[in-house]
Amino acid sequence: MKISSLVLTFTLAAGLFSAVTNLFAHGPGSGEFSDDIIVTRHFTGTWDQVDQESQGLSLDVIEQDDDSRRSVMYWFTYGNDRKTAWYLGIGDLVENRIEFALYDSTDVGFMQDAMPDDESVHNIGTMTVTFDSCTTGSVVFDTSHAEVGSGSFNIERLTDVMNTHCSGGISDDMHSDTTYGEQRIDLMPARDGITGSGHARYEDYSGHMEFEVDVEGMPDGVYHLYTGMQYRGEFSVSEGRGEMEFVSPGETGKMMLNFDPRGMQIEIHDAQGVVLSSQDGTFENYEHGHDGQGSEDHHHDCEMGHGPGHGMGGGMVDCVNDGEYVELQVDLQNSGVLDGAKGEAEWDMNTHRVEFSVEIEDVSAGVYMLKVGGEDVGLIEAFEMHGEVYGHIQFRDPESRGKQQLDFDPRGQKIEVFQGTDVILEADFPEE
Repeated sequence: MKISSLVLTFTLAAGLFSAVTNLFAHGPGSGEFSDDIIVTRHFTGTWDQVDQESQGLSLDVIEQDDDSRRSVMYWFTYGNDRKTAWYLGIGDLVENRIEFALYDSTDVGFMQDAMPDDESVHNIGTMTVTFDSCTTGSVVFDTSHAEVGSGSFNIERLTDVMNTHCSGGISDDMHSDTTYGEQRIDLMPARDGITGSGHARYEDYSGHMEFEVDVEGMPDGVYHLYTGMQYRGEFSVSEGRGEMEFVSPGETGKMMLNFDPRGMQIEIHDAQGVVLSSQDGTFENYEHGHDGQGSEDHHHDCEMGHGPGHGMGGGMVDCVNDGEYVELQVDLQNSGVLDGAKGEAEWDMNTHRVEFSVEIEDVSAGVYMLKVGGEDVGLIEAFEMHGEVYGHIQFRDPESRGKQQLDFDPRGQKIEVFQGTDVILEADFPEE
């Protein structure tokens, strides 16, 4: 009989758990981040030993009073006497694994009264649980216990917490009352002879986080991204421009965001060292307090049915499947009124939001009118930064800090940027 047919109870573990609560003083584990999943609270649940009979793990990922995260685990198995036996693990989260110290309890009888100075709990070794997805993993254990010894086994998720979704990205650990919004910081030359520049952008909203880095004016080649002195990956610069994007939950064509860039210095490296840096600039970590600008009711998930978002319709695609990402982009054409002016417009959608943005550069500093389909939709303020003039405007549904409400659909419409009464940039935005 497999675990799925059992009614599992762990109330007997309370005494053992209380005997080792002092072990929770340690913080989360450290180490280099990989490009894969990380352990989040959504790994909480019952995990079956798929190759053994009626044995497995009950796992909880918890947040302590100091906001650090750890894990408590109960391993239920059997002794050589074929009677039930269980062990307790207290562990640190390290990337896609949990490194447990394993404990046993001896000389405790059924319904025995609590003993405040009980010395029955003993460390017997270690156990490491490594996950290769949100539903499967492997376990390695090494103990001094004569019957348990050392070994390994495979596990598979049997249960999870109701109304949760595991993606293996950092967004899984967002607080339900997190303040949502967008932040942007400049990346400036970090050594003599560097003429390029860049910026980093961080955005979060209900159940979703994004982090991206854009550079321009850099020599073509391969560059490396670091946040908080940790290597996060490499990207290429072509024709002076390059970018790197992370997102959680994962989306096609983007890297999984399995680290938190907030509060961290951001650096771009070439073969000789740091070329661009945020220096003292970091993204602010808003702890709690929803600002009311994000809304789970505004969604674009085909499986859930399209939510009450704005600007959709016209017979065009207005939803995507979970985990998918749709992007449309067009370069704005120079009308000849302002030599050298250039720009681009971009529209993208996932299941949680729709965004539309227009960027202009190599123009004079000032304010420019943006029209979509002949209608005024906003003003673009162009300003000088690192010797170049740049301006952008961003729209989003649902609305969030730093972006205007997207209450129109640019697809299939004419995009125009005006300087006074003259069109300086224009393009027909694609429908699909």
